[in-house]
Amino acid sequence: MKSVRSVASDLGVLEREAGMAMATIASLVDDELGKPTRCEGWTRAHVVAHLVRDAEALTHLATWAVTGEETPAYASAEERAADIERTAAELSARQLAAALDRADRQLAEALARLRSGVAVETVPTPFAGEIDVFALPALRTTELIVHHHDLDTTWQWHEAGTDAIVDAIDICVLRLRANPDSPGLHVVAREGEEWTVGDGATRIEGYYEELLPFLAREEVESGLRHDGDLPALPRW
Repeated sequence: MKSVRSVASDLGVLEREAGMAMATIASLVDDELGKPTRCEGWTRAHVVAHLVRDAEALTHLATWAVTGEETPAYASAEERAADIERTAAELSARQLAAALDRADRQLAEALARLRSGVAVETVPTPFAGEIDVFALPALRTTELIVHHHDLDTTWQWHEAGTDAIVDAIDICVLRLRANPDSPGLHVVAREGEEWTVGDGATRIEGYYEELLPFLAREEVESGLRHDGDLPALPRW
């Protein structure tokens, strides 16, 4: 469970993953931004633009949590798609990296204010439903890890920190629980933790770095063990 006491350490985890993602993104030039990614129909520029807009949305949610004043964070799916398309088309590699750096810094400042207490305990998100405000750092960490992987560079899942991977598994499970189309899963980490989605009908077992690729992107690592056929997961 996340709480006001976990914010400081969660921000440290987030800072590490944000720095790694930024190092990758800042190294890309304009020609490389146009390459396809693991997100169907999106180039690297689209993925980076999405990370910028996601940071801005989470900044609104964190501010709402602290002030108690409702601040709409997410536009409709159509508006989000159009904005990402426009941002990806109009900004150069350097401009996108600068925009992401700026958005990350603003988000970190907003999340740090959670340590002083909150007026609102939960806020709505598009894919994870109503989420505890103290889980917002973990939500951003998850976005960074998954989309860092989506960029399809040399970066690999196992390069994320262990705490970050566990946070990402937690958030993936929250997303699945919030989606009525999710199959029943019993997720067992060899490190000790267990998670259940729905009726827990299908057991999957592995180390953290084997579980996350499946829960996030349905990628099956060689060490993942499961009962019967793996079910399809809803996309996000």
